[in-house]
Amino acid sequence: MDRNGPIGVIDSGIGGFTVLKELQDRLPTENYLYFGDSMRMPYGDRENDEIIYLANAIISDLENRGVKAVVLACNTISSLISELTSRVPLFSVIEAGVQETLNWRKRGLVGLIATNATVNNSGYEREMALWTNEVKYIAQGTSTLGKVINEANGNLKVLKNNIREAVEPILLEGIKRDVVIEELLLGCTHFPIVAGTIRQMYPELMLINPANGLVRQLNKHLEEFDYYNTGASSEMGSTNILTTADYDIFERMISELELNCDSLKMTELTLS
Repeated sequence: MDRNGPIGVIDSGIGGFTVLKELQDRLPTENYLYFGDSMRMPYGDRENDEIIYLANAIISDLENRGVKAVVLACNTISSLISELTSRVPLFSVIEAGVQETLNWRKRGLVGLIATNATVNNSGYEREMALWTNEVKYIAQGTSTLGKVINEANGNLKVLKNNIREAVEPILLEGIKRDVVIEELLLGCTHFPIVAGTIRQMYPELMLINPANGLVRQLNKHLEEFDYYNTGASSEMGSTNILTTADYDIFERMISELELNCDSLKMTELTLS
């Protein structure tokens, strides 16, 4: 592995841009190679075997392009990290999300909205159990919210309805347990894109974004192994973005999120 090689970032669409933005802001001299498999988005409604197959194909593709690490900026993929194969270190957004949760709550219940696959695979619950039994999630899966965000069609009514369908069951379950839910973990990297709307609808909730913890994990690894990029010719490394579909949406979101982007290209995913 080349220490000056890019850091790979994987998502099923534009959601991982929220992680990429944090990486660019806090590790600006690193090079990044983003792969968004929008052709097959959403991953959250696919069978586990297919998700594993697709994720391993993307990891292999990025390894062939010289990445030195891969950030799994997709909760659905991260929930199956034990089934993935890689020659480079993998960093899970779920592990990062649990660490962010524990920064805010040491015991009690926390809300979690995520894809159906992430909820069904109990990725957050299993990871949390490795750290403590004092914090539990009330999880609600959604098969539509990520897709609505990815399509970015500007229909605020549809967006709010999808947010409401994801959040309300969590608050109601809290009431049943005589607990006021105060924190909500955004368990899909698409969700921070609409964090402003969620806050407007539910100002009483503190939103937890796993991207913060993910950057800390990666930075710790680079520091521990002295593997920072030393080849940057300026204070900003390069960022190249690959997508299997939805080029226009990617272009628009790069602008809206003010991402640094050296190139945006369409690509195919080789599936054997």
